[in-house]
Amino acid sequence: MKLEPGGTRAWMADAQAPPRVARGSNPASAPPGSTLPLALVQLQPGEDAAGNRRAAEAWLERALQPPAGTPTPKLLMLPEIWNAPYAAARFGDYAEPVPEPGGLLAEGPSPSLAMVARLARRHGVSVIAGSIPERGADGRLYNTATVIDANGRLRAKHRKLHLFDVDVPGGIRFRESDSLTGGNRLTVLDGAGDPLATGLAEPPNLGLLICYDIRFPELALLMQQQLGAAVIACPAAFNTTTGPRHWHLLMRARAVDTQCFVLACSSARPQDGEGYPSYGHSLVVDPWGAVIAEAGSGEQVLQAQLDLAQVALARRAIPTGQQRRHDLYRLSQA
Repeated sequence: MKLEPGGTRAWMADAQAPPRVARGSNPASAPPGSTLPLALVQLQPGEDAAGNRRAAEAWLERALQPPAGTPTPKLLMLPEIWNAPYAAARFGDYAEPVPEPGGLLAEGPSPSLAMVARLARRHGVSVIAGSIPERGADGRLYNTATVIDANGRLRAKHRKLHLFDVDVPGGIRFRESDSLTGGNRLTVLDGAGDPLATGLAEPPNLGLLICYDIRFPELALLMQQQLGAAVIACPAAFNTTTGPRHWHLLMRARAVDTQCFVLACSSARPQDGEGYPSYGHSLVVDPWGAVIAEAGSGEQVLQAQLDLAQVALARRAIPTGQQRRHDLYRLSQA
């Protein structure tokens, strides 16, 4: 663990290169009741579904035991497709049912989400449970992210809207649409009543995106402008072709566009070079566009503290939300 110039604490649970942390919001000077400690878990799943669940649980437990002087996280986050290999042809083999929000999951139909729900309830911590392959009631496959509260209740569900179909010459070719169907709803969890037990004076509205969704600025802007998002969570699996070019650029751009915190939790890069070449480098970006915490490429825990007062401060200082020319252009949901 190290205290960086901006005052943000970042910690990695392995011995890889330390995270790069830029000057940004300073939790040490934050108003009372505005700071949210959290942890992003960057892991690499394998072929064994039960083994993936056990490994994820161990990493989540590890995230809840930070070094002395670092606050225990009130919110945890997992990456995209953490319970299965990231391969379009294999998603059906690992797909699980994901119910609609509102119910308790500890004994539910999804083994992966049941594990997360039991851990959440055991520790009284909320979890942005990354995404898993979902087999819907319609028989179709979806890439689905969820948010689970500290009682093990499903609070939000987001099906990936934009499927990762790319063909980069000399780089990567991937077609999620060979097996997956895109979702059809924007997802923002209302913070009223503090559903995630953050203890904040003004709990933030939380928007959910998945990986390729982040490339479409209209989506993030709608979440902020019309649905009031202050934090946008993006479980992801950028690769070693697109990651070096666009990972930091896109996460910082969406933070600046929306004046939100952006939480980008990536899967880890395989150490043996086999399988999908995840980029890693999970990020936390503040509303000013500063990277306040960054992981390396391997499996690890990245901890940070969000000073949520920075959202209102950034929006007052640079009031783009009040300066848009709605007489010339506007965003709207279909």
